[in-house]
Parts: sequence; structure tokens; C-alpha cells
Amino acid sequence: MLTWLILAGAALGVGLALLAAELRPAPPELGAALDRLHREPERPSDSRTRTAPGPFDRLGTRLLAIPGTRLPVHELALIGRTPARFMAQKLLFALIGLLIPPFLQVMELLLGGSISLTVPLLGSIGLAAVLWFVPDAVVRSEAKEARVEYLHGIAAYLELVALERAADCGPAEALHRAAGVGRGTVFRRIADALDRATLDRLPPWDGLDALAEELALTPLQDVADIMRISGTDGAAVYRTLRARARNLRSELLADELARANVDSERMVAPGTALVTLMTVLIAFPSVYQMFQGG
Repeated sequence: MLTWLILAGAALGVGLALLAAELRPAPPELGAALDRLHREPERPSDSRTRTAPGPFDRLGTRLLAIPGTRLPVHELALIGRTPARFMAQKLLFALIGLLIPPFLQVMELLLGGSISLTVPLLGSIGLAAVLWFVPDAVVRSEAKEARVEYLHGIAAYLELVALERAADCGPAEALHRAAGVGRGTVFRRIADALDRATLDRLPPWDGLDALAEELALTPLQDVADIMRISGTDGAAVYRTLRARARNLRSELLADELARANVDSERMVAPGTALVTLMTVLIAFPSVYQMFQGG
């Protein structure tokens, strides 16, 4: 009996460890990060053909063919996760939900209880259905944070492009040089979009258009529109770029203030409960002595 309990506990621990590993963002690979520092522009199709997808991705690709599947395309693009990997994670969560009720039933049986097929069956189906949507919530949460990071990066990119234009750089050159200044995810994605447009013999603002549509980021679309006007009509856009960057920073500041106010309001209830508890603990001995003396 003790051996079965140890094995069951070990299996539960392994399952929880796998679940925690899927929820925790993976650290960046050092080799890939170093390669990005000294690489030549390449087409996305070339990189995909050289890197064979793993079994996890191949399984997710098959799940994409399920009728009625709805993918958070823009959210996945923001966090850099493929739809195949997203579907594979949903399947993994659903399988964990299917296995947890039978596991608990087996534990109860080993401890001397009775086994029932109805409760594990209904529990497995219900828990699997709930956990199937857990990756959706995780992706939305990560995408919300990534969107804020992108907007801050775009605000900085707008300022850099304006400075390059003020230094008498051409519109296309200003976009490329400003994208080469930063080393973060936002600037890397912008630089990749500009490189793809160059390889396709398209203006750089068309590459920003495609990236803005992929990520559903209106400020990035504004950058493309402003620079398109500058490239086609020769308009002076320094003040326009600075004004758009200033407005974007104001919007981000307003959002941060709104979130801070919400967090402050949420702290009122715990603070009130703590003060009430402390008051009761301090006043209870005196009140108790008062009633005992009476």
C-alpha cells in the first residue's frame, strides 16, 4: 500500500511540474540570441525550411484542422508563439484535466474507499473542458503585457525616427537606422519587417504596414503612414512624429494611472479587514474582562 501511495504521489508531482513548466515563460536561448546579433537578413520561408518542427509542434499542426477552432492570432503574434504550439498546449491541459479525477479515484481506492465510474467520468469531462481554455487566458494575459511593451518601444522608435529625419536622413534610411539602435524585442521585430520589405523590393513603410496588421498595433500603422507621406510627397514630418510620440506616451501614462487607481481600490478591502481584525484583537481582552468582572 505504501509503495502505491509513493508512486501515485510521484506521478502527481511530475504532472504538476509539467503544468508549471508550460505556464512559466521559457528563457531565451543564448545561441539564438547571439546569432541574431551577427546575422544576415533572410526570408522567413528560408528559416522555416531549415528548422524542422518538433513532435509537439507537429501535433499542434494537426489540431489546427479541427473544425470551429478559433485562434487568438494577434495575441499569439505579440508574444511570439506559433498557433501549432498553442494548440498543443491546449491539448496537454485537457489531458491533465482528464487524468486528475481518475487519479484521485485511484488514490481513494488505495486508501480503502469505494470506486465509482460516474464521478470520475463527469469530473474528467468537466475538468478537461475547463483546462482546455486555460491557455487562452494565459495568452491574453501575456499579450496584454507584451502590448504595453510594444507601445513603449514604438514611442521610442517614433522619437528616434524623428531625430534621424532631423539629421537629414532619407525616410527609408531613417526607419532602418532607428530600428538598428535598439536591441529589444520591439526593435528586433521592426528591423525584421524592414528587412523583409527590402528583400521583397518594397518600400520600408509597407513592411511596417504588414507588421502593424499582424500585431494589431495602430501606433505602428501611424508610423508607416507618416513615413509614406514623407517618402512620396517629401513632407517634413519631424513635428508630426514628435507629436505622435508625445500623444502615445500620454495614453500610456493615462493607462498606468488608471491601473494604479484600480489597484489602490482593490487594496481598500484587505486594509479595512486588517484594521478591523487588529481592533478586535486589541479590544477583546478589555471587553472580556469587563463582562467577566460584571
